[in-house]
Amino acid sequence: MRATNKRITTAAIKLFAERGTQELTMSELAEAAQVSRGTLYRNVESIEGLFDQVIEDLATEWLPRIGVAIDRHGDTDPAARMATGLRLVVRLAHENQALGRFIVRFGMTDKALRSILSGPPMHDVEQGVASGRYNLGGATEFGVASLIIGTVVSTAWVVLEGHQGWREAGSGAAELLLRSLGIESGEARRIAAAELPELPLG
Repeated sequence: MRATNKRITTAAIKLFAERGTQELTMSELAEAAQVSRGTLYRNVESIEGLFDQVIEDLATEWLPRIGVAIDRHGDTDPAARMATGLRLVVRLAHENQALGRFIVRFGMTDKALRSILSGPPMHDVEQGVASGRYNLGGATEFGVASLIIGTVVSTAWVVLEGHQGWREAGSGAAELLLRSLGIESGEARRIAAAELPELPLG
Protein backbone atom coordinates (compact mmCIF):
# COMPACT_ATOMS: atom_id res chain seq x y z
CA MET A 1 0.00 0.00 0.00
CA ARG A 2 2.87 2.35 0.81
CA ALA A 3 4.33 1.86 -2.68
CA THR A 4 0.92 2.59 -4.22
CA ASN A 5 0.55 5.77 -2.18
CA LYS A 6 4.01 6.85 -3.22
CA ARG A 7 3.15 6.35 -6.91
CA ILE A 8 -0.04 8.35 -6.49
CA THR A 9 1.73 11.18 -4.65
CA THR A 10 4.57 11.31 -7.18
CA ALA A 11 2.10 11.51 -10.06
CA ALA A 12 0.04 14.13 -8.22
CA ILE A 13 3.04 16.39 -7.62
CA LYS A 14 3.89 16.34 -11.31
CA LEU A 15 0.31 16.97 -12.43
CA PHE A 16 -0.32 19.71 -9.86
CA ALA A 17 2.85 21.47 -10.98
CA GLU A 18 1.84 21.23 -14.64
CA ARG A 19 -1.90 21.92 -14.43
CA GLY A 20 -2.82 23.23 -11.02
CA THR A 21 -5.60 21.77 -8.91
CA GLN A 22 -8.78 22.86 -10.70
CA GLU A 23 -8.61 20.91 -13.95
CA LEU A 24 -7.13 17.64 -12.71
CA THR A 25 -9.49 14.65 -12.69
CA MET A 26 -9.27 11.40 -10.78
CA SER A 27 -9.16 9.49 -14.06
CA GLU A 28 -6.11 11.45 -15.24
CA LEU A 29 -4.43 10.93 -11.89
CA ALA A 30 -5.10 7.18 -11.98
CA GLU A 31 -3.61 6.94 -15.47
CA ALA A 32 -0.51 8.95 -14.50
CA ALA A 33 0.01 6.88 -11.34
CA GLN A 34 -0.64 3.65 -13.26
CA VAL A 35 -3.26 2.44 -10.83
CA SER A 36 -6.88 1.52 -11.34
CA ARG A 37 -9.58 4.04 -10.53
CA GLY A 38 -10.82 1.73 -7.78
CA THR A 39 -7.37 1.68 -6.19
CA LEU A 40 -7.17 5.44 -6.48
CA TYR A 41 -10.55 6.00 -4.83
CA ARG A 42 -9.58 3.67 -1.98
CA ASN A 43 -6.47 5.78 -1.32
CA VAL A 44 -7.59 9.31 -2.21
CA GLU A 45 -10.75 11.01 -0.98
CA SER A 46 -10.47 14.06 -3.22
CA ILE A 47 -8.07 16.07 -5.37
CA GLU A 48 -8.14 18.84 -2.76
CA GLY A 49 -7.29 16.39 0.01
CA LEU A 50 -4.43 14.98 -2.04
CA PHE A 51 -3.03 18.49 -2.56
CA ASP A 52 -3.12 19.03 1.20
CA GLN A 53 -1.33 15.69 1.64
CA VAL A 54 1.46 16.79 -0.71
CA ILE A 55 1.91 19.95 1.36
CA GLU A 56 2.02 17.86 4.53
CA ASP A 57 4.62 15.56 2.99
CA LEU A 58 6.73 18.60 2.16
CA ALA A 59 6.49 19.70 5.78
CA THR A 60 7.20 16.30 7.34
CA GLU A 61 9.41 14.42 4.88
CA TRP A 62 11.21 16.51 2.27
CA LEU A 63 12.07 19.88 3.79
CA PRO A 64 13.03 18.53 7.26
CA ARG A 65 15.94 16.77 5.53
CA ILE A 66 17.40 20.24 4.97
CA GLY A 67 17.15 21.11 8.65
CA VAL A 68 18.82 17.81 9.56
CA ALA A 69 21.65 18.51 7.10
CA ILE A 70 22.23 21.99 8.56
CA ASP A 71 22.20 20.70 12.13
CA ARG A 72 24.59 17.84 11.34
CA HIS A 73 26.90 20.32 9.63
CA GLY A 74 27.14 22.23 12.90
CA ASP A 75 26.11 25.64 11.55
CA THR A 76 25.16 27.97 14.40
CA ASP A 77 25.63 31.30 12.63
CA PRO A 78 22.19 32.48 11.44
CA ALA A 79 23.69 33.78 8.18
CA ALA A 80 25.37 30.46 7.41
CA ARG A 81 22.19 28.55 8.22
CA MET A 82 20.16 30.85 5.97
CA ALA A 83 22.55 30.49 3.04
CA THR A 84 22.88 26.73 3.46
CA GLY A 85 19.13 26.23 3.70
CA LEU A 86 18.40 28.28 0.59
CA ARG A 87 21.06 26.48 -1.42
CA LEU A 88 19.82 23.05 -0.31
CA VAL A 89 16.23 23.84 -1.27
CA VAL A 90 17.49 24.86 -4.72
CA ARG A 91 19.49 21.64 -4.91
CA LEU A 92 16.41 19.62 -3.91
CA ALA A 93 14.40 21.38 -6.64
CA HIS A 94 17.09 20.44 -9.16
CA GLU A 95 17.25 16.81 -8.05
CA ASN A 96 13.46 16.34 -7.83
CA GLN A 97 12.25 18.58 -10.62
CA ALA A 98 8.56 17.74 -10.27
CA LEU A 99 8.76 18.76 -6.63
CA GLY A 100 10.74 21.85 -7.61
CA ARG A 101 8.09 22.90 -10.12
CA PHE A 102 5.41 22.32 -7.49
CA ILE A 103 7.25 24.70 -5.13
CA VAL A 104 7.67 27.25 -7.92
CA ARG A 105 3.98 27.12 -8.85
CA PHE A 106 2.52 27.26 -5.34
CA GLY A 107 5.28 28.66 -3.11
CA MET A 108 4.03 32.25 -3.27
CA THR A 109 0.30 31.57 -3.37
CA ASP A 110 -0.49 28.67 -1.04
CA LYS A 111 -0.62 29.84 2.57
CA ALA A 112 0.45 26.52 4.08
CA LEU A 113 3.39 26.16 1.70
CA ARG A 114 4.45 29.76 2.35
CA SER A 115 4.49 28.99 6.06
CA ILE A 116 6.57 25.85 5.55
CA LEU A 117 9.11 27.61 3.34
CA SER A 118 9.48 30.65 5.60
CA GLY A 119 9.29 29.00 9.03
CA PRO A 120 12.86 27.79 9.67
CA PRO A 121 14.53 30.76 7.89
CA MET A 122 12.47 33.23 9.92
CA HIS A 123 13.67 31.55 13.11
CA ASP A 124 17.24 32.21 11.94
CA VAL A 125 16.28 35.79 11.07
CA GLU A 126 14.99 36.33 14.60
CA GLN A 127 18.23 34.96 16.04
CA GLY A 128 20.26 37.10 13.66
CA VAL A 129 18.41 40.25 14.67
CA ALA A 130 18.68 39.43 18.39
CA SER A 131 22.44 38.88 18.11
CA GLY A 132 23.01 41.98 15.98
CA ARG A 133 24.03 39.86 12.99
CA TYR A 134 21.26 41.27 10.80
CA ASN A 135 20.10 44.82 10.26
CA LEU A 136 16.62 44.83 8.77
CA GLY A 137 16.07 48.58 8.88
CA GLY A 138 12.34 49.14 8.90
CA ALA A 139 11.41 45.86 7.19
CA THR A 140 8.45 43.99 8.64
CA GLU A 141 8.47 40.29 9.47
CA PHE A 142 5.99 39.69 6.63
CA GLY A 143 8.25 41.59 4.22
CA VAL A 144 11.31 39.57 5.19
CA ALA A 145 9.38 36.28 4.89
CA SER A 146 8.17 37.32 1.43
CA LEU A 147 11.73 38.18 0.42
CA ILE A 148 12.97 34.75 1.50
CA ILE A 149 10.16 32.85 -0.21
CA GLY A 150 10.47 34.95 -3.36
CA THR A 151 14.21 34.29 -3.48
CA VAL A 152 13.74 30.53 -3.08
CA VAL A 153 10.97 30.32 -5.68
CA SER A 154 12.66 32.51 -8.29
CA THR A 155 16.02 30.79 -7.89
CA ALA A 156 14.43 27.36 -8.26
CA TRP A 157 12.68 28.63 -11.40
CA VAL A 158 15.96 29.88 -12.85
CA VAL A 159 17.50 26.43 -12.33
CA LEU A 160 14.51 24.46 -13.61
CA GLU A 161 14.35 26.60 -16.75
CA GLY A 162 18.03 25.90 -17.41
CA HIS A 163 19.29 29.47 -17.05
CA GLN A 164 21.87 28.54 -14.38
CA GLY A 165 23.14 25.46 -12.59
CA TRP A 166 21.87 24.90 -9.06
CA ARG A 167 25.25 25.59 -7.43
CA GLU A 168 25.82 28.93 -9.16
CA ALA A 169 22.21 30.06 -8.83
CA GLY A 170 21.95 29.01 -5.20
CA SER A 171 25.18 30.69 -4.15
CA GLY A 172 24.35 33.90 -6.02
CA ALA A 173 20.88 34.09 -4.50
CA ALA A 174 22.19 33.33 -1.00
CA GLU A 175 24.78 36.09 -1.30
CA LEU A 176 22.18 38.65 -2.38
CA LEU A 177 19.78 37.58 0.36
CA LEU A 178 22.44 37.90 3.05
CA ARG A 179 23.46 41.32 1.76
CA SER A 180 19.82 42.44 1.92
CA LEU A 181 19.78 41.38 5.58
CA GLY A 182 22.80 43.55 6.38
CA ILE A 183 25.76 41.20 5.89
CA GLU A 184 28.80 42.88 4.31
CA SER A 185 29.28 41.89 0.66
CA GLY A 186 32.62 40.10 1.02
CA GLU A 187 31.44 38.04 3.97
CA ALA A 188 28.13 37.30 2.25
CA ARG A 189 30.02 35.98 -0.78
CA ARG A 190 32.25 33.78 1.40
CA ILE A 191 29.32 32.32 3.34
CA ALA A 192 27.31 31.69 0.15
CA ALA A 193 30.22 29.79 -1.41
CA ALA A 194 30.95 27.54 1.59
CA GLU A 195 30.90 23.77 1.16
CA LEU A 196 27.42 22.33 1.46
CA PRO A 197 26.50 19.41 3.73
CA GLU A 198 25.02 16.31 2.17
CA LEU A 199 21.26 15.86 2.26
CA PRO A 200 20.13 12.81 4.25
CA LEU A 201 18.47 10.19 2.10
CA GLY A 202 14.68 10.59 1.98
